Amino acid sequence: MIRLFNLYRASKSIRHAQSLSREEMLRLQERRWRALARRAFATSPFYRRQLAGLDLDHCALADIPVLTKAELVENWDEIVPDPRLHREALTRYLQDPGNWGRLLNNRWMVSMTSGTSGAALAIPHEITSVDWNHAAHAIRSAPTATKSSTPKPSLFRKRPVAASFVCSAAPSVSAALLKTRPWIGALFCDYQPISVTAPWQEIIDRLHEMKPTILIGYASLIGRLAQAKLDGTLRLELPAVGGAISTGGDNLTPGIRSLCRQAFGIEPLDGYGCGETLGIARQWAGMQHMVVFEDLAVFEAVDANEKESPPEELSDHALVTPLFNTALPLLRYRLNDRVRFGPSPEGWPFKVIHQLSGRSAMTYTFHTPEKLIFVGTKFITVMEHQPLVATYQFCQTGPDAIEGRFVLQPGTDPTEIQRRLEAGIRQCLIEGGCGQVNSKAVLVHHLEPDPRTGKVEQNIPLKD
Repeated sequence: MIRLFNLYRASKSIRHAQSLSREEMLRLQERRWRALARRAFATSPFYRRQLAGLDLDHCALADIPVLTKAELVENWDEIVPDPRLHREALTRYLQDPGNWGRLLNNRWMVSMTSGTSGAALAIPHEITSVDWNHAAHAIRSAPTATKSSTPKPSLFRKRPVAASFVCSAAPSVSAALLKTRPWIGALFCDYQPISVTAPWQEIIDRLHEMKPTILIGYASLIGRLAQAKLDGTLRLELPAVGGAISTGGDNLTPGIRSLCRQAFGIEPLDGYGCGETLGIARQWAGMQHMVVFEDLAVFEAVDANEKESPPEELSDHALVTPLFNTALPLLRYRLNDRVRFGPSPEGWPFKVIHQLSGRSAMTYTFHTPEKLIFVGTKFITVMEHQPLVATYQFCQTGPDAIEGRFVLQPGTDPTEIQRRLEAGIRQCLIEGGCGQVNSKAVLVHHLEPDPRTGKVEQNIPLKD
């Protein structure tokens, strides 16, 4: 009953936020981040030091110091305010697969970050915060604020079946979110999990058995499924009405979008978030770009000096403040993703993301023998303008060498595109001050996912 009340309260607030003006929404957001900051100051030893001397009733958000992943790792037990939650204890808790997706003390959803952007870390989420996240994804699924609403169950209509690809080989946030879905959600849709780390043929066979109308998973996996549909390996039809493809966790490239349209006749809808914060933004039906959940999180695009980036420029990195997870208060938490915002769409009080780069480990260290540092977002920014490439991966193959691996759209001339890609890699390295690094482009049929996470990482530096 408590979770039903959470969902009712969250749904009511989310619908109300959609009806606000931009100015009203920003005032609501400010009230929420100030309340979170005051609570963090009162309960967290780390934030008592970080926020000392600030007037939390009148300061600007930009006055609050940025929190990095390294600081979160180092100060975890002083950031998390509840004395029942300790980093080492939660790490041991997650060593038992029986605890994956099970609510700790019926209050916290606990999962482990993938570790692709640094050390893997146990993350607790208040179930209230989890329910707000579920409510937002259920409600915000239509092209206008007035039409957006929770779907209604029908005794005379078969529930849609959603194939939800999750990482079940680790205590991932994707599997935890599926297992902690409120029971009432089953009235609207039958969510069936498929492990992203399962053998490929097993995934194909499972889809043939399920015959889902909705696909939810990593963009790289959805792209490979679209390829399988086009070559006849996958025999799955998604209905024009009621069919849907929802992606997240890695980059939905123009090439993957094109593959989905060719294979399934459906435009995939992108989503964005991370294990520490849950959902940040989502592309809704009929919209070209992802819309930020600004009533649930503050999302900032900033330059290298932590100042707000000009609207027309791609930021150096991003900062996020999730507003409802009091179990792990994160104020201006740094993400290495680069973002460029656009104006609020008509009828919505939220800004949109026009460009997003990152979502993976990105920093390469080369020795030529001179030590050189290269940031992989330079590659990703270029690749976003290569519609003939479906998926791609950059892998450091030696101290002074890198290889770009590419899956092409069907019917593409491989010789010409390979020359262009090799030239593009070379130009990126030169512009990044790494012209001495050896590079080449390799065309492949598909890219192998990480065996632990099931995600195709777009940047794979050598481990130091």
